[in-house]
Amino acid sequence: FNGALSLELTNDHPNMRIIRRKVALILGQWVSEIKDDTRRPVYCALIQLLQDPDLCVRLAASRSLCFLIEDANFSEKDFSDLLPICWDLCFKLVEEVQEFDSKAWEESSGESLLQIQLLAALKNFVIALGYQSPIGYNMLLPILRSGIDVNSPDELLEDSLLLWEATLSHAPSMAPQLLGFFPYLLEILERSFDHLKVAANISEGYIILGGSDFLSLHASSVAKLLDLVVGNVNDRGLLSILPVIEILIQCFPVEVPQLISSTLEKLIVICLTGGDDRDPSKTAVKASTAAILARILVMNTNYLAQITSEQSLLLLLQKAGFPNDENILLCLIDTWLDKVDNVTSIQRKAFGLALSVILTLRLPQVLDKLDQILSVIIGGSEDFAEEESSSISMSPSRPHVPSKEFRKRQIKFSDPINQLSLENSVRDNLQTCAALHGESFNSAIGRMHPAAFAQLKQALKMS
Repeated sequence: FNGALSLELTNDHPNMRIIRRKVALILGQWVSEIKDDTRRPVYCALIQLLQDPDLCVRLAASRSLCFLIEDANFSEKDFSDLLPICWDLCFKLVEEVQEFDSKAWEESSGESLLQIQLLAALKNFVIALGYQSPIGYNMLLPILRSGIDVNSPDELLEDSLLLWEATLSHAPSMAPQLLGFFPYLLEILERSFDHLKVAANISEGYIILGGSDFLSLHASSVAKLLDLVVGNVNDRGLLSILPVIEILIQCFPVEVPQLISSTLEKLIVICLTGGDDRDPSKTAVKASTAAILARILVMNTNYLAQITSEQSLLLLLQKAGFPNDENILLCLIDTWLDKVDNVTSIQRKAFGLALSVILTLRLPQVLDKLDQILSVIIGGSEDFAEEESSSISMSPSRPHVPSKEFRKRQIKFSDPINQLSLENSVRDNLQTCAALHGESFNSAIGRMHPAAFAQLKQALKMS
């Protein structure tokens, strides 16, 4: 490069534009051959070519620059001070290409290939800029909106979704125009579930970044999206969308369950009739679904009691082969008892709190399961010891500018399940259970193994 190629770039005569374009292309093809001490001059050369009067030269330079940035040996140190001018030049190029597209390349395959490369480059720039990425929103968001429009070429969709995901992940706050894009996601999923994993990440980004403004504006779209996915995808698809449902309920435990009641009915059916537990994916689906329902019982007890008596749910269960004479809540208890070893620590605590709430219900059959319920709670008794320390250790240190991951940690820290004391809940609810069932409760407690009962008393600090 320091010999012939760099020399060719010093001649800016218009007739040399073919040579300059060829040099730009060669630099992109020889990425792996560029030595560390040559990277900085190559970066500078390509940025210089981004200012060339000829559009083809600028396009070739942007393509090669993209390859260099994506390279495993990309040097952030050598490139960081070049980023502002590079960003500005690339956006100017995108604007010019968009204008050129409409005039000459409309519906051509070359246009789509070019736009795919530009979308990938934009994603990399967003990631590189991090929380400063909004400086490019005036150019970025119109391009993104065009790419996620269902009328855009299908081949642009994947890269447009990845750009959308990156934009949300690195946004310091929710821009109004970005907030308005969410319904496009529903339209995309109505056509195909091919990009469900990325769509789930985008949905999570909106929940975390948009908060109550997002929910109030797009409640209907959220409900439709979840109802569309749950029941129409396989276990792998469910495992992509269930974390979205969980964090949505975690953030809005009162508002959301009623909003997504149709989806929750399907989750109850999946939880109670979900097929062969020898299949790891089915076990994971059942466990995650059970954790969501446990969370609802803890945070919105009346709602879960209401939905389990809905005629629409009973019809769904009947179609799935669920016995008519089975009590839904009692079957959920069995699932929580069975899946306690298949969940995360916070989900296990949700199970424990849900089982604790069950003790307060007027269900005599609960006493038949009291030994199992308390054994499961005792089995997770380390949660008692961890509760006090977790309030300190989980407190997130505040960065200069909040990111999606920081907000996610904040949500986890302020999670009602995390804040509630399992020890106090079990102790209080056992007293309520004793008052409700009297001598029957005493008999059930008496059937506990002495060692288990002693462990229970120790865990609950009971004399």
